[in-house]
Amino acid sequence: MRNPAPWLLRASFVTLTIASLLLGLRGFAQHLDALRQPYTFLDLLYYDLQLFVLDPLPLDMAAPALPLSLEIARFTAPATTIYVLVAGGVLLFSTELRRFRARRSRGHAVVCGSGPLAIVLAERLRAEHRRVVMVSRTAPPTSAILHVAGDARDPEVLRTAGLPRAATLYACEEESATNIGIAQAAHALAGRHVATYALIPDPDLCLALRARRLGLPESAGRLDFFSPDALAARVLLERDPVRGPVIILGLSRFGQMLLLEMARQWHQREQAKDNLAVTVVDARASEEVALLTARHAATLAKLDITPLNLDADEVQLPGNLPMDPPERVYVCYDDQNLALKIALTSPRLWLGGVGSLVIRVEHATALRDAVHDTALLEGLDGALRIFAVAEAAGDPRLIGEDLVETLARWLHKHYLTAQYALGDHVMFNPSMVPWDDLPAEKKESNRQLAADIGRKLRGVRCTLGPRVDPEVEYTFTDQDIESMAKAEHDRWVIMMLDAGWKHGPARDDERKSHPDVCDWSNLSEEARTKDRNAVQAIPNILAVAGFQVVRMKRDAR
Repeated sequence: MRNPAPWLLRASFVTLTIASLLLGLRGFAQHLDALRQPYTFLDLLYYDLQLFVLDPLPLDMAAPALPLSLEIARFTAPATTIYVLVAGGVLLFSTELRRFRARRSRGHAVVCGSGPLAIVLAERLRAEHRRVVMVSRTAPPTSAILHVAGDARDPEVLRTAGLPRAATLYACEEESATNIGIAQAAHALAGRHVATYALIPDPDLCLALRARRLGLPESAGRLDFFSPDALAARVLLERDPVRGPVIILGLSRFGQMLLLEMARQWHQREQAKDNLAVTVVDARASEEVALLTARHAATLAKLDITPLNLDADEVQLPGNLPMDPPERVYVCYDDQNLALKIALTSPRLWLGGVGSLVIRVEHATALRDAVHDTALLEGLDGALRIFAVAEAAGDPRLIGEDLVETLARWLHKHYLTAQYALGDHVMFNPSMVPWDDLPAEKKESNRQLAADIGRKLRGVRCTLGPRVDPEVEYTFTDQDIESMAKAEHDRWVIMMLDAGWKHGPARDDERKSHPDVCDWSNLSEEARTKDRNAVQAIPNILAVAGFQVVRMKRDAR
């Protein structure tokens, strides 16, 4: 709740000003009548206004005594003037002080933008006791967040926000081009020392930019791009995983990301032997599903998708939706009013039970508050839930899990699958555990392997691209695999040596000796096969993550 003290102070100031004017008019009239001096209303008003800045002439005229109203006004009027001067000085000083604090901040986060996601992100960072500087054209929602007004693409504005000494920058404007420009300006000003994350609303463009970033050398610095819809879909399914049939109403950007993330999480489940049944309802459902399946065949392989070509108005007609209620229904239309209308006027969607009907909204609006705070949905027994994309995606922890982290998880998942097939077990191999239970050094090893994918691809004249045209995907030759396997082994040896390991006849974790810490030419065939298998799996892992390997021409730069 907002503090009422500033409003009370302003109301008191206005009341005192009006009272001073009225008392002054009455007092001057009485005073001039006592002096038998002629006057007009304009004369009275002129003398009255002088009380606020000067000593009016009639006060110097001899009189037995000043009227009480004028005595009061001659003190209250200058008091309001002093208040205005002090308040203005405080405001000017505080603004300059905040600019100085922002410029001299160190290890802080810079959030560029004034939209819902930028505000949510800034408030989350403040909740983590981090200093935050917002760069926007409007003031932040709380005075605890330092503010710099201006265009974040301007290096001088970023310098005022203390970017050279910041730890992180988040570019969260509405336009992708603006956020890319902010990231470029930040890189030019702060180099690779500031981790930069740029919001890209279009998931396909975001995927393309992430692919280009992974293909760059590490000297390019810490830079990543994120799509709010993709992050929000992940949060929604991690909070409440699906376990049975699903209906998705509306293949908006969020609907598509929800479908792909659902497939990835279902793919990761060891206990998910059967495919997940998903019904997709959209005016162009067949076309959109065919396009998604062509681009993401590896990802969607674990889903049995049934497209229904229905307009939003046709969803409510009897017989258009499946008779049996699904375990979960996601209403993903971009129009929030339309989404709520369909949810409230389609009784068949309520039959799945508590939390079975999820409505996607852009951010926490009065609509969502009304749904939570009134009895509008009591008859649904809690079946309906509102899910806000901005609130879910504005999580610095999720945004900080960049592409390398995602690929590292998939690399470990592939490793577990391959080792289980060979009969390996956690009793013999401590790495045979889920990602969350993996030791920190093992996680870091997977991250380094993921970060090195771009370098190995460049070594065989390949690059990484978004999976938009699988027909141009390149299949590694035996020579490519051998070259990449050797490059991977060399990278691994350097990592082990840096960690204090040495060559030894048998693996000894206590003494940090390992038989594979040696040159490729001295490596056993079994260990070479392990490296070959690791690089052969790269295309499949990239495909699940939405990427593909593309072979460049020999003379291409």
